[in-house]
Amino acid sequence: MNRICVFLSACLLMASMPSDARLRSLVPSRPSKAPDYFSSWNTQGYCASYDGAATIRLMTEQSMFGDGRLEGWTRFFPSFREDLLFLMDDSWDIPCGTHEGNERYMGECRLDPGRFPTCTGTPVERLRKLVKKTKDAGWKGLAGWVVAHESSAAPDREDREVYWTTRLRESTQAGMNYWKVDYGREQDNIEWRRMLTRLAREHAPKIVLEHAFTYPVIEDCDVFRTYDVEVVTSVPVTLQRVVRLLKYQTHPGNLGLINCEDEPLIAVGLGCVIGVMRHPVNLPLPNGQADHVFPAAARNLKARLDEVDRALKWHRIAEPFAVDNDANIDTCQLTDRWLLAERETWVPGRRPGDILTERAPARISRCMPLPQVECAGEPPYVLASRYPNGSVAVATLERLDHRTWGTPLAKVSVEVENVKALIGVFGDYQELIITYPRPLKAKARILAQDLRGKCPVDISSRVRIEGNRLILPGTLIHEVGTMDGSSGDVSAPGLVLCIK
Repeated sequence: MNRICVFLSACLLMASMPSDARLRSLVPSRPSKAPDYFSSWNTQGYCASYDGAATIRLMTEQSMFGDGRLEGWTRFFPSFREDLLFLMDDSWDIPCGTHEGNERYMGECRLDPGRFPTCTGTPVERLRKLVKKTKDAGWKGLAGWVVAHESSAAPDREDREVYWTTRLRESTQAGMNYWKVDYGREQDNIEWRRMLTRLAREHAPKIVLEHAFTYPVIEDCDVFRTYDVEVVTSVPVTLQRVVRLLKYQTHPGNLGLINCEDEPLIAVGLGCVIGVMRHPVNLPLPNGQADHVFPAAARNLKARLDEVDRALKWHRIAEPFAVDNDANIDTCQLTDRWLLAERETWVPGRRPGDILTERAPARISRCMPLPQVECAGEPPYVLASRYPNGSVAVATLERLDHRTWGTPLAKVSVEVENVKALIGVFGDYQELIITYPRPLKAKARILAQDLRGKCPVDISSRVRIEGNRLILPGTLIHEVGTMDGSSGDVSAPGLVLCIK
């Protein structure tokens, strides 16, 4: 019934459009240059019912392109895969059966011919064929997981600079444009990570390097990943890690981006890159058990693909930007609690009945003042950022309360410097107030568009203008921000608006 009501509301909104002209989409038609990606890791785990050895074995050409049950991963996300790199996670580069009991092959960083039998030839030729095959399937490009050390089975391992220079050159010649440099013997060695970045700058400048573990390396790298989190408490934990990174300042010549993984509303609210981990197979594991990595009772992320799509479309409008010690961070901390039930986490040592407790700042902003928030009860987390091109995003995030989760409705106020700026609005609200430096015209035309949609609607009659303030009811934000949603999807709203 609720879906029908939203549909009818959307129809009424569409009816308000001018009859003599079709409005142009507020979302560019071409994907952004942001290094957003989909990681195959959780898909590998799901298809193997999270059996460790099988999870590693499943990173194959057959899994990516096959037609069998639980195969064909490159056919995921038809509405937004053109905005994503396909990232082959652990272990595309080593022979099957060698990782489980003997890790000496890890770090080879060359496409394994046994896993990818149709990709024949030299290392460059093999990888180039897979890059083409992935792009032909509709993805932005191909990325690869890289362990943080050299393969001890490689004959050229003794000179590490030669070793990595060779592999960087091979990858860039083949057209692979992203490395996710993860754990390994050198994972905490900041000088090793800086060396790898330096070699990439010199020999493979088109490859974006992602690092992790050593936070200060964000000053000297392209992307820093906030790292693995359990879904139930991912919002506050990811906010904690992003805040820690926002205090750094990127050195010249580096992208200095934060990858906040599978939290798209944090990404748009704070100018971060997205590393999608959720996938569209929203069923129990093949062994019949509940998917403990994506528990339905706790946030239900696999029923929330539209919010990923909306966040990626926002990146077409405003791309993620470098850390520059530009954040305002609320001293007020909010506390989330989750009462664990059976199969709701992958973290060892957790038990049903445990109460997970995490805290994070109530408000965070970048390059603009903190939003003002009024709420009768516990407020949502609220984020806001002014992007380098002048666009502004504001997002409200859900809260946890033992066995319930959701976004409390609050009155949120943000200050926007430019009346011509595009505004991205994500999450649910009681009311959103946008304050400009000067009064608005009483009959200003206000357009808004679900970021998944193709055409904006005129919402002028549904908003209020009071001097220099534009006031949007929360019901309107929800209607427009979900009007082009997928059937059964429960994603948060996401829209873009402008003043004409």
